[in-house]
Amino acid sequence: WKEIAHILSIKPFTSSDPTISLAKMKGGGGGAANWQKIMLLGTIISLALNFYLAEKLSRLADSTTIAVVGGKRRTPTTNNAIAEEKTDDAKIKLKAVPPSTKCPSGGTSQHYCFDRKLAEDSLSVHGRDAIFQPLRAYAEKKLNDTVPGTIDKGNLDEKKPKVQVGRPAKWYVPLPVREGSPEDLRMFEYGHRLKSCNDLPAQLPIDRGFGKHVSRNVNNRDTFSSGKLNVWEEAKEGCPVNADPFLPWIHDMFPNDEGSVIHFVAQNKRRCNSGKQHWEDIHALEPQVTIMQPVSVKRIDETTARKLAPNAWSSTDENDVRYRLAPHEEADEDGMFTRFICRFRAMDYAKSPPLMVNVGETLSVYPYNYEFVNYRKDLGDLSMVTPKGKDNPMFWQSQLRFDCPVPENGDLRAAISSGESVLSDGTPSVYVDVVPIRTAPRYGKRMSYFTPDMAGETLGITNDVFGWNDLMKTNIVHAEDKTINNGEIKHPPRKMQNGFDAGLFWGDKHVLPRIEASGRWENLPVCRSPGVGYESEEGTATHEKGFDEKKNSKKKHKLTACLWASASFTTRGNAQSVSDTTKRLVEWIEFHLLVGFDHIYVYDNTGAHTDQTSLESTLFPRFLESEVTRIDWPCRVCNNNIPAHENTGERSSQYAAENSCRARYGPHTEWMASFDTDEYLIPMGKYSNMREVVDDAAKAGTQILTFKSTRAVPIYSFMEPFHDHKDCGKESDPSCLSVIEGSLFAEAYNCDFELAPKPGWAERAKKQLYRSDYVFAHYVHYATVTAGLLQTKAEAHKTGKDWYMHFRESKSNDKFTDEIHQAVMLHTKTTVPEYTTDWKARCKVDFKPAHGQNCRVGFPWPQNNKDSLVKATSDGFGYNCFTNKKLTDFWIPKLIDAIEKRQLRIDHLRNMNII
Repeated sequence: WKEIAHILSIKPFTSSDPTISLAKMKGGGGGAANWQKIMLLGTIISLALNFYLAEKLSRLADSTTIAVVGGKRRTPTTNNAIAEEKTDDAKIKLKAVPPSTKCPSGGTSQHYCFDRKLAEDSLSVHGRDAIFQPLRAYAEKKLNDTVPGTIDKGNLDEKKPKVQVGRPAKWYVPLPVREGSPEDLRMFEYGHRLKSCNDLPAQLPIDRGFGKHVSRNVNNRDTFSSGKLNVWEEAKEGCPVNADPFLPWIHDMFPNDEGSVIHFVAQNKRRCNSGKQHWEDIHALEPQVTIMQPVSVKRIDETTARKLAPNAWSSTDENDVRYRLAPHEEADEDGMFTRFICRFRAMDYAKSPPLMVNVGETLSVYPYNYEFVNYRKDLGDLSMVTPKGKDNPMFWQSQLRFDCPVPENGDLRAAISSGESVLSDGTPSVYVDVVPIRTAPRYGKRMSYFTPDMAGETLGITNDVFGWNDLMKTNIVHAEDKTINNGEIKHPPRKMQNGFDAGLFWGDKHVLPRIEASGRWENLPVCRSPGVGYESEEGTATHEKGFDEKKNSKKKHKLTACLWASASFTTRGNAQSVSDTTKRLVEWIEFHLLVGFDHIYVYDNTGAHTDQTSLESTLFPRFLESEVTRIDWPCRVCNNNIPAHENTGERSSQYAAENSCRARYGPHTEWMASFDTDEYLIPMGKYSNMREVVDDAAKAGTQILTFKSTRAVPIYSFMEPFHDHKDCGKESDPSCLSVIEGSLFAEAYNCDFELAPKPGWAERAKKQLYRSDYVFAHYVHYATVTAGLLQTKAEAHKTGKDWYMHFRESKSNDKFTDEIHQAVMLHTKTTVPEYTTDWKARCKVDFKPAHGQNCRVGFPWPQNNKDSLVKATSDGFGYNCFTNKKLTDFWIPKLIDAIEKRQLRIDHLRNMNII
């Protein structure tokens, strides 16, 4: 205080005369001046105190849960996205991080410095538009790698995928260097759709969005090659992948908990169609498979790049890292099996206005080698891609995942890991560009590109199913003199005796273009990890670390489920409209929480069918956020034809949702599965919940629990007459039945045509529970990639195990459940009223049905005894199905009780005016 008074030149009041009053101080002479100075001093002290308290409160809010008082509950749409427009109350739980480092000199490419307070101040002063970088796609022209007119399409009328598949076009070798400039690229911007991290993953440019599609996904005959569809218009309004098929069709992206990698979830767009009228489009999309095949690269400097490729476009920057395609024996350690260059950029908030700075480049890595997976599948030859294009049965190629390692640069990883790099309004501070490395696809197993430790010194292929044994000899055209110089090798040999010849196909001068001259995704936002607020990912298995069966790392959840659901939808072929999803969803979640599931992840596909509603109000506040997570997932399936259609394609949205759920939440759960809302898992025998089932399975060494699937039908006693359909008679004489409104689906459909244990044919539509540390990819009914499949020959020999080219999952790893003593699945697929037409005749015990005229109404066998002498009801309707007694007697009463208790909670919240 004396120091402040001295600065203000105020003489301390020292009179000992108590009669000197304040009025006298304010009187003439120097008293007035002193009083004014004292008032000024008080104002300064008050301002300083206010700033101090504001700073403390700001830091407290940044490091703990932020609660905003308002009228509605704010619900996360994903773990890294907040539904801003629907809510006022918010609880965003971020990891506590050490105090931010002050960054007076800003972030640089050598040492990135991040200060959250500085970032928020910059947002407040300059606004979002000065910081946010819009997502862009740069489309590059087609790769000039093949001789025109030399492809053999194969027999497109032959539906079998491995019969008469054709022959690839002849390749120019070595691969010509791409010499285009930035001006040769076409840019498309998506900032009008993806405006912040709050929009991920829903607003990624996957398709045009509801109401904007120009092509149908049922009986779809329009093609890009015919000109009826325009690739540039599609790139502008929807997705750029048809314009540049080397761009991955990204459906989701997020960092891991440690902020050390960015995970990407993509789909193979080539699988959307298989009909012969789509052949040109399917052929054009071959790069969607190519980017699943690893390449190897070596870093070089700018001087070397210009020397090797003098005609390639170059800039004035001499310091940028360049790359060239190189065989394994020359490639960098992190460039052995890659496919994308990942360029990271971040905002430097020390500058005013803030500037984007480069913070490093890395090379992508795959969670597993897709080509190695293909090599170990099947008993004969198998190609990841064929000229014929009917590759859809190889469903392990449906899903593409890859990672971009985050550079170890200052505060970069810490800011991403904590979630601090995402500002209060959802604006990201860090972005990544994904630059594909473009090459020709490799055909057949003989062109597999491995190192000797993976499959041995020599590829063990004996069959030549496709007649491609000579591809690398007779299917090439030399574009220039071949000059191969491997140089000095300073590491162990990496070259196999056969397989893909990188030196032949790439040469030693193939320099990749600079990023500015390359087709790419630019400004993909780095947002929050799904694990922000979760326990550590420590111990999570990856193939690189190896799978340890004895590992017992603690995860947040033991048992979770993934659902892809919509408030309404149409079945395959638009055969029927289904609108009972919300009722089914509520019951399904309640039941599976009751039987031991810890958490349910709902991928809400409602936005693909309507923009008027979602599953948000169905799920919340009925269920707690600790029980259910909703992920907005509005992309539509790219092909909804029936399986028997000539153009059988892929339900891309559903498969991408399963891919995303496994990638996002697998690291935090021991067991998981993807189900539909009409599939109920019922603990049987001594088991009172599914957690006990999976615990005993794990003790027995089981990695996958498989459930057979058969069709259940609604029981007659739970149905009533129905006439409101053209095939259902009239009001006075209804000829159909419908399930009584308000009935529980699990109770009404508790009538299975097959008595447990179910027959072998019921494996066709099986579903699985699996250990997320063991199953790396799952596709609806099948664990397509497992740790066992990924084991290399060297890894097997190291543990003293035999290794074979073709892998089959052992029965001890993948077990069918004991449906009487362990667990069973009840498939309660909706029986719409028109399917029960003429039920009074079709359900008679002596009725001989023609194809498609079976009785679709359930009449349960008394005591489940089909050997009973009595075969029909007193009305002559034949007994035809079997009930699950434990479901009826044990689980249904518990389900009713759980639903009633849940409703009491909702009623209480309403009475308290909380909702």
